[in-house]
Amino acid sequence: MTAFRRLVSFVLAVAVVLALAIPVLHAEPVALKTTELGRGPTLVFVHSMGLTRSDWLTTARKLLSGYRVVLVDLPGHGESPMPEPFSFVTAGEALDAVLARQNPDSTIVIGHQMGGRVAMAALAAHPERARGLLLVDVPVGTPVQIEDQQKKMFLNYMDSQYEAVSKMMFSKLGRDTTQSQAIYAMVAQTQPATIKAYVREMFYSDGNRDAKALKLPTRMLLSSRSWPDSVRAGVVLKAMGWEDTTIAVTRVPNSAMWIMKDQPDTLAARIREFATTTFATPRR
Repeated sequence: MTAFRRLVSFVLAVAVVLALAIPVLHAEPVALKTTELGRGPTLVFVHSMGLTRSDWLTTARKLLSGYRVVLVDLPGHGESPMPEPFSFVTAGEALDAVLARQNPDSTIVIGHQMGGRVAMAALAAHPERARGLLLVDVPVGTPVQIEDQQKKMFLNYMDSQYEAVSKMMFSKLGRDTTQSQAIYAMVAQTQPATIKAYVREMFYSDGNRDAKALKLPTRMLLSSRSWPDSVRAGVVLKAMGWEDTTIAVTRVPNSAMWIMKDQPDTLAARIREFATTTFATPRR
C-alpha cells in the first residue's frame, strides 16, 4: 500500500470514529408567542406570511363568547423567533409544541395562507393534536411545473431586488388600493430574510404530500379575491396547486388577504359552523 493510500485509509478511519462518537444534534423547536383568550373548546389561529397574530383579533373577538381562542405568531413573525434551519417541517414542529398544550378532543386549527401550510405540516405529523383543520386561501404548490433553474433565478432576483419583488408580491392583495397599501406596509415590517425563507420553502416543499397525510376533517375557505364569481372551485384549487380539487370549499364574498378584517362576522360564522359540525362527529 502506498503512503498516499495509507493516509486516505487513516483519514477515513478517523472520520468513522468521530461520526460514531459525536451524537447527531437536532435543534429544539423554537417557542412561538401566543395570546390566549376566553374559555370553551379551543380555536388555534395561525396567520399568513407577513402578518402577525393580532391580525386575527377582529374575527377572534366574535368567537370569545363560546370558545377559547389561541392566536399564534408564526416563526419569524411578531414575537416568534425563526428556527434554524427553516422549513415547513421545523415551523410545523414549533406549532406542534403549541398544539400539544391544548385538549385534542376540543381543538380546531385555522390556518391562513402560509400559516395553513405550517398547520398542515404540524397536523400531517401529529393528526391526533386536533379535531379539525380549517384552511383559508391556502396554496400548496403551483399549477404548472417550474424548472429549478427558474426558481433559482427568481430567488436570486429576490435577493438582489427585494423591495421590488416584495412590492410585486404584496402591494395588490387588498380589496382596494388603500387596503393594499396597508397590507404592504404591514408586510414591510417583517424581516426580508423571513419572507425570503418562506418563499424559498414554498418553491421547494410539497404541500400535497402533507394534504394526503392529513387524517382529520379539513375544509377550505376562499376569499372572493382568490375565487372570482365566474370560476369553478376546482379550477381555483388547481391554480393553487391542489391535486385534490374535491376538497370542501366555501367562498367568502367581498374579501381579500385581510379576510379576517374584511368579513369578521361571516368568517366567525363559518368557523363556528365547522367547529360545531366537527365536534359533533365522533372520532374514528
